[in-house]
Amino acid sequence: MQITPDNEIGNNPLDGLIKVDTILASRDFSDPEGQTDSDIDTLSKQFQQYYKSSDQEDEELTCEGLKLLGDIVTANKTYDEKLKKTFEVPVGELRNINYPGFQNPEIKIRSKIQIEEAIKHDSAVQFAIQGMEELVLPEKYNGLGYRNLISIYLRLIDFREKWLKTLTDGKNIEPIHIVFVEEPEAHLHAQAQQVFVKKAFEALCNNELIKNHPWLNTQLVLSTHSNHVVNELDLNCMRYFKRVIDDNDNKIPISKVVNLSRTFGKNEEETKQFVTRYIRLTHCDIFFSDAVVLVEGPAEKILVPSFLAKAGLDSYYISVIEVNGRHAHSFRKLIEKIGIATLIVTDIDATETKIGEDGKERHMSVPTAKGNGYKTSNPSIKSWLSGKEQIDDLLALDGKEKVVNNVRIAFQTPVNIKWDKNKDDLTEVCPYTFEDALIFTNLELFRQEGLKKMGAITTIANLLRHCDSANELQNEIFNKLESKSGFKKADFAISLLYKDDFADLIAPIYIQEGLEWMKSYLDSNGNKNGE
Repeated sequence: MQITPDNEIGNNPLDGLIKVDTILASRDFSDPEGQTDSDIDTLSKQFQQYYKSSDQEDEELTCEGLKLLGDIVTANKTYDEKLKKTFEVPVGELRNINYPGFQNPEIKIRSKIQIEEAIKHDSAVQFAIQGMEELVLPEKYNGLGYRNLISIYLRLIDFREKWLKTLTDGKNIEPIHIVFVEEPEAHLHAQAQQVFVKKAFEALCNNELIKNHPWLNTQLVLSTHSNHVVNELDLNCMRYFKRVIDDNDNKIPISKVVNLSRTFGKNEEETKQFVTRYIRLTHCDIFFSDAVVLVEGPAEKILVPSFLAKAGLDSYYISVIEVNGRHAHSFRKLIEKIGIATLIVTDIDATETKIGEDGKERHMSVPTAKGNGYKTSNPSIKSWLSGKEQIDDLLALDGKEKVVNNVRIAFQTPVNIKWDKNKDDLTEVCPYTFEDALIFTNLELFRQEGLKKMGAITTIANLLRHCDSANELQNEIFNKLESKSGFKKADFAISLLYKDDFADLIAPIYIQEGLEWMKSYLDSNGNKNGE
């Protein structure tokens, strides 16, 4: 047993060093329980509190102020006479019950007109229509979002002034001021959320005392579930709360705080800038998802959500993010840092090495095939599956070998198709891209009659009718995709998604296997490491 030391700390050692203010999430701006404005912390109440704390009443009176007080006294006397006449009858009738009797106090109705009372009512704050000042609305009739936005800013200003007032009064001031704001996005639309993040810290620092005293430090801490708020912040400023399962027998979910400022090293500034800018441009919600699917192009971005539903993953919050080509590897350190389940849907990108006339090596794109010594040019595959550049090696990998911690790589794998419906023979095809893998997986859907005037779908249907073998079709599709002529990937995907003819569209096998891994990983809370 360890003896408790006698020299225990009596007072909080941080008292006098750190001042903490808090704004909780606005759950009472709406009126679910029939609350009145007197039950809610309205703007009117906040302005009243600000006026009271600003000590305006204690300032020395000017000549104008003395005249105003004289007018108030006169108004009080005049109003007292009016009240006396108004209540003369009911007060007089009280005599019928012998009140006031002997030595009982007499009833007097008195008015109280004071400057500080002028804003002590629920409609002290009103919103005037620009250019028509006579038309005003009480605050409860304005949008909840703007009420919340104004409320937060007013409280930030109030926190700032109360903190700095101690310095103005010549008292000791806490050199560190920390303000916590819980979920400021409540009731705010997207644009207002972004404006808030840009301006909130400025509100806390907008005072000459802070500028003139550099030893005064202000910090703003936000908790949020809004990707619009996150988009306005630098990764260095973020702390990610990662949900994990405790290792003890209770298996209680706990949160681990991940410091994202250390995600990228000093030598990876360019990668960090790319990831940060990309997150901002695409409004990624990677930080608020159960899992992430990184895809290369628009076709996958459009169709993968429907594949998620068919795989039974629609009960999870999964973010599908197009990483604009083969840039998934740029997100590697961020994904590993936050530990989120990630499926990377990418292309195998087979290339053949040839020596040009100038003697230099050139890596030419070719249709995927076994036994030709082809290599992948895909940087994401090279990053996660180091040492597996040979196409033959990649095609031989099983599912477990494509898993790296919380990440699963999915690229095209061989497909056995029945080219001739009248024969049982199967032909093995090694797809090159998402599009040809999708076509070979759903060959009969593209063979049906009536696929006319449907853009790329019609192009594929025509190729099917004129090609004599699966390999010939693959080469034709390859040429179409490489030439970019007559084949718009996004239009192709949209047509497949919205045409009733393709309601039974099946995901390519490599995507199916990836989604099965993700479902297993999520269902087991990541405890099976994707096995």
